[in-house]
Amino acid sequence: MDAEQFKLLRLSNQYLLSLAPPRDVVRGLIGLQAQYGAAALHALRIRASEEPELSRFVKTWSFRGTLHLSDVADLPLVLYRGSETDFGQMALTHESLDQTRCERFRQILLDTLATGNRTRDELKAECLRTGMTEAEAQIILHPWGGLFRAMAERGEIAYAADGNRVFTRLSPMEPMGEEQALSELMGRYLRHYAPVSLRDAQTFFGLPQRRLKGLLERTAADSFSDRGQAYFTSGQQLPSDAALPPVLFLAGFDQLLLGYRKTENPFLPQEAIKSVYNNTGIVFPTVLSNGVVSAIWKRTGNKLELRALRRTGIREKQKIARKAVDIFGKVAVEWIDK
Repeated sequence: MDAEQFKLLRLSNQYLLSLAPPRDVVRGLIGLQAQYGAAALHALRIRASEEPELSRFVKTWSFRGTLHLSDVADLPLVLYRGSETDFGQMALTHESLDQTRCERFRQILLDTLATGNRTRDELKAECLRTGMTEAEAQIILHPWGGLFRAMAERGEIAYAADGNRVFTRLSPMEPMGEEQALSELMGRYLRHYAPVSLRDAQTFFGLPQRRLKGLLERTAADSFSDRGQAYFTSGQQLPSDAALPPVLFLAGFDQLLLGYRKTENPFLPQEAIKSVYNNTGIVFPTVLSNGVVSAIWKRTGNKLELRALRRTGIREKQKIARKAVDIFGKVAVEWIDK
């Protein structure tokens, strides 16, 4: 498999060569990273064949302890038994908290959400109104999750998907067992991210290689070696008309970047890594031009700023600008210096 075929297979598997129904995209990619809700929705829309029905999706903490846009039907899978994090469960396990009190506030949150979706501030106000102390609030209402995150990791509540940062109550669910869930997740990963290496899988799942190695090898239908690295697939074949898209506007935290080890991703030039991934964990929105990450983009209202990451000629800039107008409508495109 040559370098272009390698890229094309990843693009094809990630719904970036041909569009698919929104639910197929979200479920196939095992959720879309959603620290910024607008980024997840952009990642979905560049892959989707129709406008998504957002009521089918929620945002909750899953892979690598980060927020993902997920299909509600997939929550027993992505929130499998044992996937909870120590940090996420802190409000339910903290030694300085009376767990009877913590359980009381958990029930208050569930009862309040039973009457309709609420913002975090509205739920916080209800807890304080019913007697939560300042010391309890520092842990239970911790800004990085607290009781909200603990309940979300257990599949009781989640953020609604429409971008309004409101919590919604979920129907009771039975999480899948760890082995069954990881087997299903690895199957989807191979179908929609391949070709992948063991190091790619480690990056995506956030689990040790020793935990994933046997599972990856058992699940894969095919493998090949490239420059000493073993890659695995589900035996997918490229469409006969597959061709690199001239321009793609990838989302911030796009799965085409997050699904793999960044230092070994053929779409991402080594010299561009520090410009795309900053020191605080942000992965900026990028422009893929002829199969290479070539620029970073930022939209503010009707203005779209582009910053080139490599030498970009006038014709290529014009091509990228035309694509921006196709996607975003009447925007003022501006190229800025590094």
